[in-house]
Amino acid sequence: MLMEELFSSGVMTMGPSRTDPSRQVGVFSPEILASLPGIRAAEMEKIRWMCGEWQHENHVPATRCSPAYTDAGVSRFGLNERADWLCIIGPDGKETPNITFDPLSRQWIYVLMRGAYGILRSADGWQANQLSITGEMTMLGPTRLWRLTLTRENDDSFSLVNEERTPDGEWAYIDRWEFRRKR
Repeated sequence: MLMEELFSSGVMTMGPSRTDPSRQVGVFSPEILASLPGIRAAEMEKIRWMCGEWQHENHVPATRCSPAYTDAGVSRFGLNERADWLCIIGPDGKETPNITFDPLSRQWIYVLMRGAYGILRSADGWQANQLSITGEMTMLGPTRLWRLTLTRENDDSFSLVNEERTPDGEWAYIDRWEFRRKR
């Protein structure tokens, strides 16, 4: 069970409540808490190169119901003030959290909260120049088991390939986003 695991691993211990110090409650271990910002900061450096403005193309293949097409536009990414989230930056400057590293689980977390909704995770982390993350995604209604593979080609070019799990357990291609740093 979750609470048993958190206490037995030492992540949590008993201590005074923040709101009522006379009350003993479960608190995060101060020793573990102290190490987390450094771990996260080191991992977040691995995606700092994504900060900036990018020209993108989204290549979608033909289906039996639709022709192939390519959409194009501009995307902006930046680290938030605490540098603990890579954010999508809207035309109005609003930051929407998108990618972070959870130092407790040692997993990359990818979040979508507009039109497509989901939290994808990567237990394997970066493998050379790729980060593959999986999880349930709801996109415009349907929910699928999703895999997104981010590939860094160089400091000025990367791609995102989206795939969905088919009933037979295979991964089926959905689309490919190609990003080129805007000059």
